[in-house]
Amino acid sequence: MSDKQAFKPVRTKRAFEEICDQIRREIQSGTLSAGDKLPSERELAEQFEVSRSTVREAFRTLEIGGVLSLQKGVKGGAVVMQGDIKPITQTMEDLLSLGGLSLEDYTEARVILQREIIRLACERGTEEDFAAIEANIAELRAAGAGISSDERTRLTQEFYHLLALATKNRAISVVMSAFTEPLVYYIRKIGPDRSWDVAASRAKFLGHLRERDVDAAIAEMVDHMQRLHSYILSQNAAPGAEA
Repeated sequence: MSDKQAFKPVRTKRAFEEICDQIRREIQSGTLSAGDKLPSERELAEQFEVSRSTVREAFRTLEIGGVLSLQKGVKGGAVVMQGDIKPITQTMEDLLSLGGLSLEDYTEARVILQREIIRLACERGTEEDFAAIEANIAELRAAGAGISSDERTRLTQEFYHLLALATKNRAISVVMSAFTEPLVYYIRKIGPDRSWDVAASRAKFLGHLRERDVDAAIAEMVDHMQRLHSYILSQNAAPGAEA
């Protein structure tokens, strides 16, 4: 952390928002970095010329946003985080569950994203990447029809995470996580489609990846996503389905 940081007094009615903005600017400028500890509430209250409760409110806001980690104890305090994708995934899930984003738009965007992920995975993926995906599929198969909802959810999240890792692009991994969480939300809400062998489809998809056959891999994945989309729509429309 640089000694050059200099917070200014705040004069707005919503002072905690300006405090958040100033702290974010210090991070963006490089004055504050991941792992740096901010001054105490008392010290910041004096610098900003606000009450400690206002500083505390700003801290809580930044914690929810994944910017700060509030640690307790003698050596505790507000620490700048490396970066947390949870706020992004939660926003996507909230948009879908509250109707701010349609399932159709979500599915279309997911197909577009997956096409590029598959292209890069075919181009950059290593046998180590493919072996990790294969192990994930094998675990799903071994679990059989009696697999629990939580375990199926974990394996689904892991499958898409491993696929994104094969692109060797961290930003894509973050975006993929944001798009996977809403899928998990729907599966938890209505239950998985047990009439279809997902493991077999994923194994076929992996075969195309290993062959570096972009078109075939995309076709298999798009077929999977469209089938899932139709299943979710049918379950949401079924009598007694949750709104």
